[in-house]
Amino acid sequence: MDSKRVFKTKTFDHWARKVIGDDLICIAALEIGAGLFEADLGHGLCKKRIATPDHGKRGAVSTLVAKQDSSAIIFLVGREKSQPGHDFPATVVSPAKKCSRKASIAKAWPNWSNWH
Repeated sequence: MDSKRVFKTKTFDHWARKVIGDDLICIAALEIGAGLFEADLGHGLCKKRIATPDHGKRGAVSTLVAKQDSSAIIFLVGREKSQPGHDFPATVVSPAKKCSRKASIAKAWPNWSNWH
């Protein structure tokens, strides 16, 4: 597998700091690069579950990740399993797909401010 840089949106970074560490995000990025993710949502977007410390996959968080870029994996948004509902709503998936398939991510993702 070629080495890819790992990025997070500002929104994802703010959320993730409370739930999971960068070490788990990097492990998840390696797994995505190896084709290990829960769902391919099309347009270079995938859903990846990340086990949380002391809870394993049972207390996992779900993330939407842009994986299409040849040099980067970009974590766009995340949610905890304990949040209401069972999955990401279409109002989140649709802009994430646009973000994943466009070269100019800043135009597609409304909460994008800078790279982390």
